[in-house]
Amino acid sequence: MKNKNLPGIAIFAYNRPNHLKRTIKNLIQNYNSANYDIYFFCNGLNKDANPKKHLEIQNIIKRIKHFNSKKVFLRTKNIGLANNILQGVSEVFKKKKSVIIIEDDIITNKNYLNYMSGGLDFFKNDKLIGTITGYSFTNIDKLSSKDIYLSQRHASWGWGTWSHVWHKMRWDKKWILSKMSNKNFKKNFNNSGKDMHTALNKQLNGYNDALDILVNLNCFIMNRYSVCPKKSLLYNVGLDGSGTHCRKGDQIFNNFSKSFGVSAFQKIYVEKKIIRKIKESFSTPIYIRIYNKLKKIFFNRN
Repeated sequence: MKNKNLPGIAIFAYNRPNHLKRTIKNLIQNYNSANYDIYFFCNGLNKDANPKKHLEIQNIIKRIKHFNSKKVFLRTKNIGLANNILQGVSEVFKKKKSVIIIEDDIITNKNYLNYMSGGLDFFKNDKLIGTITGYSFTNIDKLSSKDIYLSQRHASWGWGTWSHVWHKMRWDKKWILSKMSNKNFKKNFNNSGKDMHTALNKQLNGYNDALDILVNLNCFIMNRYSVCPKKSLLYNVGLDGSGTHCRKGDQIFNNFSKSFGVSAFQKIYVEKKIIRKIKESFSTPIYIRIYNKLKKIFFNRN
């Protein structure tokens, strides 16, 4: 694939220089990584940020010379993670037809970029597909012999999409609320996991500033799925309490492989048994739900 046809790589950073160093180091070690155009989007400082770390982020980016080209966008103020990604991806699409989106806490194996660019090229005209991700939500070894599968749930870790899909997405609250009022919306949206509807409400009410739940909503409305690898080609190192949206101790479904890659893509279809397993992976066990309900009852008595 020629340089001009390769997806752009959009990196979103803020104030975690050590995480960013690891992300870039592993990205550089990817096969053919020097052929890609890379875009950095650095959010501005908020009142709780460390100015020294923010400056270190900028210095790290300035020293990077590995890629085919590099563009850096420094926000003069903090616009939030969702808006940074929203504006950043839209910026990349001024030059590119597809994009790979990576936050500053994602560690990839050497096959990641080849997988992403290959998937974005192979599925670019497939109306069933909305995104490609290097993350695997669950182990499908007992369910399928294929190297890739479809998920209704779209990952926010190391994912990509196309301009023709992105430009069909909507982000305004009025439209979102109109879709949420549709019959059986909650039940059907929660086929990705019982947390989905709750996460969407949190986003609308300002408790969550991530964009991924809105991408999930848009793809759900368009009936588009995400292509996932059988084994994860990446993992998240931001679950150490340093991130804005990932807490220390968060549970993840991690079957990361240092060597796994997808050498050839093939047409795939929705498999209900895989959709069901992913949903079950995000379901809270009954004993925990009972415990939380009792805790709430007794707490509210005081």
